[in-house]
Amino acid sequence: MLATAIIEISLLAYTLYKYGTKSIGRLVSLILLLLAIFQIAEYNICGGLGLNSHFWSRVGFMVIALLPPLGIHLSMMIAKKDIKWFRYTAYLSGLIWVGIFGLSERAFSGYSCGGNYMIFQVRENLGVAYMFYYYFWLFASIGLSIWFMIKASKSQTKSLLLLIIGYFLFIVPTSLINGINPATIEGLPSILCGFAILLALVLTFGILPNELKSKKRTKNKLTK
Repeated sequence: MLATAIIEISLLAYTLYKYGTKSIGRLVSLILLLLAIFQIAEYNICGGLGLNSHFWSRVGFMVIALLPPLGIHLSMMIAKKDIKWFRYTAYLSGLIWVGIFGLSERAFSGYSCGGNYMIFQVRENLGVAYMFYYYFWLFASIGLSIWFMIKASKSQTKSLLLLIIGYFLFIVPTSLINGINPATIEGLPSILCGFAILLALVLTFGILPNELKSKKRTKNKLTK
């Protein structure tokens, strides 16, 4: 957890340094920051700094609740298309979950450190609803990216394809682990965010460089 956080913070620093002046660079930086905060939260729940575990459980779930809407936003930013009602709906649903985890005293029934991943014991019905929310927007982002690719430029298609690959790099391994050992479903958020470091690498070293090249090519054409 700590090693993953350090890597994600390093990617964040690199992204801010190289792409911090770009809108897409700032959006990716926010995604990296939230991923890092979740890993720090897990580390503290497992006794890292001896801080309040209940507090860090809340923090962890609040930050990752915003990741799916940010993915929707990123897909639109890459394609240079803004479906406002869809984006606003995604963010509103994310903020509702932030409020639930931040304000409800009954959201969590417990938590434990499983060694390789955290087990968050969210209230049963709430946990099912949260997983539906999470996977709905993840696959909505994938579907949206595929739809955008139909009329996208070559550069945009490459970035959107990389985004889809980035999603599958953490969804597929997590699903395989859950399929092989159903008991790991309790640690689903932790496992998902653990593999999300692969998405972080795709964002930093795949999508952002491609977007920068695309803008340079566009600028050169306008200059000519």
